[in-house]
Amino acid sequence: MEALLRAFWGMIPVSAIALPYALLGWPLLAARRRRRLPARYATATAGVDSAAFLVAFLVLCLVTMPVGSSGVSTLDLVPGADITAAFGDDGSLWQVIGNVLLLCPLGALLPLRMRRLRTLLRIALAALVASVLVEGTQYLIHTGRVTSTDDVLLNTAGATLGAALSRRGWRALDLPPPVPVAIPAQRRTICEAPTLRMRVPRSVWDTRYAAIAHRERQ
Repeated sequence: MEALLRAFWGMIPVSAIALPYALLGWPLLAARRRRRLPARYATATAGVDSAAFLVAFLVLCLVTMPVGSSGVSTLDLVPGADITAAFGDDGSLWQVIGNVLLLCPLGALLPLRMRRLRTLLRIALAALVASVLVEGTQYLIHTGRVTSTDDVLLNTAGATLGAALSRRGWRALDLPPPVPVAIPAQRRTICEAPTLRMRVPRSVWDTRYAAIAHRERQ
């Protein structure tokens, strides 16, 4: 427990400062999105985005915060060594739990907003890449932490676990498809030119046919 407090004591003031900003940014972001989105959808997505940014900020502060007075990072590439030592007499099980929970919130929140990450395999691959970058950064900037293969595996497992827990709600924040609006069929009116019918008297036709018949007899 003492090792856990030494590793995370600095996050208490950082969290106390960052949390009010996240709570303030939530309604502001929601109000901006209500201009073009439904109110409930805008509020929910703004809350998820604010929580994701808060967790990402805290993770970044945690992995870059120096630990110990030496400031020298160590490298351990043997898989399972840290996990085995954690279950020993002098080990700290809290360290394993902390590595599992490090990326667990992001694994649960990101699929709610990013459709490309809505498979456990993609979440695991994204968490693996992120964890490798985090561990590599810790080693390069010499924060006094241990950069190990087990940390990468535990972070990946934690993100996958968080995604599995929120899997049923991945589509809860998706906008419904637009309802097709039935457009009434327009009647096509064809304008016909008026026809002028002239009625010829019957006596005219009789006179004309009589003249033709007289010519044929001659």
